[in-house]
Amino acid sequence: MNDESTLIDVPFPPELTVNEILSRRTNERLRSKAPNQFFIYRLAYIKAYKKKTGRNIPMTKISSDISISWSRLPPVVKNAYKDLSEAVENRLEMMRQNDSLTFIHENIPSPPPSSTNNDDIGIWPYPFYLVHDFYSYDFYYYDYYSYYYNY
Repeated sequence: MNDESTLIDVPFPPELTVNEILSRRTNERLRSKAPNQFFIYRLAYIKAYKKKTGRNIPMTKISSDISISWSRLPPVVKNAYKDLSEAVENRLEMMRQNDSLTFIHENIPSPPPSSTNNDDIGIWPYPFYLVHDFYSYDFYYYDYYSYYYNY
């Protein structure tokens, strides 16, 4: 474990707000689902670490400490982060409902109406070489036999 990160006490109840969590997302990410309770705890842990030390730390160095800290939390604390995750998801759902649909108009011509006349000649559904009577056996293998047997 990292000595500098093991002493971090994450405040309870969580100091993170729904707006603070959503402000970290890009507009494209607002359509995806909310972070789960562990990810929100991870944000709170990093926030507490920055508040205590005044600097950033790479996730590769602090990730295991966050995981150990999470595993030691009582269910009451984990439920608080779960409730915060659900509140974020509810806010995202409201934002998605209020977001108007965007229609993209393209200049693609519509397909012609289908004909109801049964006298139309359709496209043959099989390639000509799959029709047994179209070419004879000799036609396919003439070059082969003529090359080897010199007819």
